[in-house]
Amino acid sequence: MSEYLLQILLSGLTEGCIYALMGLGLVIIHRSTEVLFFGQGVLAMAGGITMYALYGQNHLPLAISIALAFIVCTAVALVAQWSVILPLLSRGVSPFNVSIITIGIAMIYEMVAMIMFGKDPLPVPSFSGDRPIGILGVSIVPQHIWIVASTALILLVILCFFKKTWLGKALTGLGDNRILALALGFPVARLFTYSFVLAAIVGGLAGIVSAPISYTGYWVGTRLTIKGFVAAAVGGINNPLGAVLGGLMVGLFEVLASGFISSNLKDLIAMVLLLLVLKIRPEGLLGARE
Repeated sequence: MSEYLLQILLSGLTEGCIYALMGLGLVIIHRSTEVLFFGQGVLAMAGGITMYALYGQNHLPLAISIALAFIVCTAVALVAQWSVILPLLSRGVSPFNVSIITIGIAMIYEMVAMIMFGKDPLPVPSFSGDRPIGILGVSIVPQHIWIVASTALILLVILCFFKKTWLGKALTGLGDNRILALALGFPVARLFTYSFVLAAIVGGLAGIVSAPISYTGYWVGTRLTIKGFVAAAVGGINNPLGAVLGGLMVGLFEVLASGFISSNLKDLIAMVLLLLVLKIRPEGLLGARE
């Protein structure tokens, strides 16, 4: 039983890290723009599909494939920002309305991906092979190590960025009062671009490292966006550490429900967790009280 429980906890950690990355991307954009970019899952989809095309189909070296995948994800994010989001915000459209519009942006990207790559699941080879590593009776797939390690690394980088750098502090202040930032001469459009680039890297990373264990395709974006939003809302919509905590909680609860109750309750658990947390603490577990 103990080995079974450890295996479940490991699976929950892996799932939770993917959700944490999605939530972290949402937090990065929301901190600077007050927009919830519901196309965040599309960035993960773009990263996974690019890895399929370059690493899986054309057998490019892993490092080159990952670098090009990040470039594609960044391009996808910036096209959405420059063509739709920034013009709407500049015209005075509320961040809430822009957030709703990003759902349509995500649908357009998904349709394009479906036309280009079809509806079938797309396999991506594991980065370090498929042979499990046995530790304390638990089988660890090497790709799980990639997921956990990359999440820990990106969280450390993001936390240091927001707390220690002028640019990170400027992005946070931009979200607090965009009009004041404009009056003080801050390059608001450029700062928005930086936040989308960061979110593209984080979201793309989620799709890149998760594709070898769960396949990829045009359909992965919606599910990951929902789980990322739940993670961010549970942890605190403006708190990067909270998004990671929320993602880990969602992943853990889902896997425990699947292992001990029924896999059919997996998605229900995430919604119930969100409702319970928001009922007790509307601002999220690590969110600041208004």
